[in-house]
Amino acid sequence: MNLAFKDRIAWHYMLATAALIAVVYAVVFLVVQQQVYADLDRSLRYEAAKHQQELTIVGGKILFSHKGEWQEREHREVQVDPVFIQINDLQGRLMDRSPNLKADRLLFAVRTDGMSLLNSELRGKAIRQVQEPIVREGRPVGYLVAAISSEAAQHVLDSLGMVLLLSFPVVLVVLFGMARRLAGRSIAPITEITATTNRITQSNLAERIALPPRPDELHTLASAINGLLHRVERAVEREKQFTADASHELRTPLAVLKGTLEVLIRKPRTSAEYVENIALGIGEIDRLTHLVDQLLLLARFENHAKSLNRQELTVLACVHDVLYRLRNTLNTKHIRVDVQDGDTEPIVSDPFLVDLILENLLTNAVKYSPAGSTITVVLSSGADRLTCTIIDQGIGIRPDELGRIFDPLYRSDALAHKEIGGTGLGLSIVAKACALLHIKLDVQSELGQGTTFTLEFPRGA
Repeated sequence: MNLAFKDRIAWHYMLATAALIAVVYAVVFLVVQQQVYADLDRSLRYEAAKHQQELTIVGGKILFSHKGEWQEREHREVQVDPVFIQINDLQGRLMDRSPNLKADRLLFAVRTDGMSLLNSELRGKAIRQVQEPIVREGRPVGYLVAAISSEAAQHVLDSLGMVLLLSFPVVLVVLFGMARRLAGRSIAPITEITATTNRITQSNLAERIALPPRPDELHTLASAINGLLHRVERAVEREKQFTADASHELRTPLAVLKGTLEVLIRKPRTSAEYVENIALGIGEIDRLTHLVDQLLLLARFENHAKSLNRQELTVLACVHDVLYRLRNTLNTKHIRVDVQDGDTEPIVSDPFLVDLILENLLTNAVKYSPAGSTITVVLSSGADRLTCTIIDQGIGIRPDELGRIFDPLYRSDALAHKEIGGTGLGLSIVAKACALLHIKLDVQSELGQGTTFTLEFPRGA
């Protein structure tokens, strides 16, 4: 059913209420019906008990003892609800009947289980009758059938049923209209939210949805959308900043390469000059290649979670593999690495990403540590996690920059340390890889004293 949202709310509300109203109407009708028949049955029992006392047995036949007086009383009195009495023997043969029955008979059924109440018809009119055994000297000798008109009661029940049936669709139509109106008023804030979100574009992300005055579900929805807009705005700003920074980083080696080549073609050069400038160009190309590789790696992290290659590995072995690749740099700067292994157990993780994380952190530690210093790697096991702490004695990070070191292309205090190369992407790659592997990453640093990175690896997959 293709209905508007407020119409669907009203429709479902009407269906639920219709079922409830139908049950209530049915209960009302049944209660009234039971009460009407209870009143009729009390009158019937009274009449049956009264006329049981007016019976006599003559020659084996059960007769009315004062039938003549009864007939005379009927001529003198106007009975609103006439009572019909009939007497049958045990085989159901008619033995006597009240004068008002004339040639008619009441419905009879041979029964031995006591009183029997039922609805019937007499001369085309509805009646309610009861059949009771006539007992003499402890044994049944026949049956007394008493009946009274139930036309008035049936008229009341028919009228009540007609009123309930006719009022039911009217109530539903009125209910649907009221529910639709109330639903429209209830979702009015949603219309306002929709209008506000339609006005928000990439160039207008600062606009926010006005929060409803009441702290209800719509307030929660508006707050959630505002939070989403805030995150989108920050993501777009980071994207713009990343694009600008990446363009700048890519432009620098290209400018150097272009300048070098322009210098070479201005006039003839010696072989040594060609070699020197070509070597400089190759170095810039290598730098450019490394930057592009890291940018591509950073971009691939968005879909890398679907292809994680989790397997059992030891962090200690990964640390030693990275240190082996850095051995030349360590020897050149005379940096000592102290690895403290606390008998750690294997973990389940992606070996490529774990190696990438450790390589970036250890490379940074070596890069920013002075010659002759010591880097300490501490491995320790917890209840469900393995902790790897990398401590260097390098230049440290200013407190106001600690929150930005994981942003792409951001380099801490780069101007003060121009001699230290880098692209500013290593820690961004570390942060994204840690997020993929659910590794808790923490950093503490003191300017001029060194930096400590702490990794908490979960043991399971």
